[in-house]
Amino acid sequence: MLAGKARQRGFTLFELAVAVAVIAVLAVVLLGRLEMLQQDAERVAVRQTVLALRAGLRMQVLELYASDRQNQLPALAGQNPIDWLAEKPANYLGAYMAPEMEKLPPSHWFFDRNNAELIYILNRGNTFGAHRSELLQFKVSLRQASAARAQSSSPVDAPEVALIQVGEAGGLK
Repeated sequence: MLAGKARQRGFTLFELAVAVAVIAVLAVVLLGRLEMLQQDAERVAVRQTVLALRAGLRMQVLELYASDRQNQLPALAGQNPIDWLAEKPANYLGAYMAPEMEKLPPSHWFFDRNNAELIYILNRGNTFGAHRSELLQFKVSLRQASAARAQSSSPVDAPEVALIQVGEAGGLK
């Protein structure tokens, strides 16, 4: 009887293989979920930055209207929107004239002075829409107000200034 009890203390090779297989399956599921959470975090961070940039643009437009300098609105279209924020994002690289895209790290913002575009380099390809792209591009757009709005008595209706997404990557707007 003592020999039988001594054999029951340890795992059999089969039990050990089953335990390792279960742990491996759980690790694969966990890593897949972790990647999804990282993509979601990147998406939320980009959206939050874009919302802050749009709020900064609104403040710039309102400041120009308040000081009766509406004629300076077209100049906003060429400016770097990051400059309107009280605090630059930690992942902002700066402004470049001719950026070498392959040398820039993913998950970072930069301003392309040649095209007057603010660009975000995605970490793992485009998780924002159906089209595949490594970049999200934004530009300050100046449009003349529609005829119906131009006849309105409110001076804030013309012209319209907006931070819009350009390029082939979709889904963020």
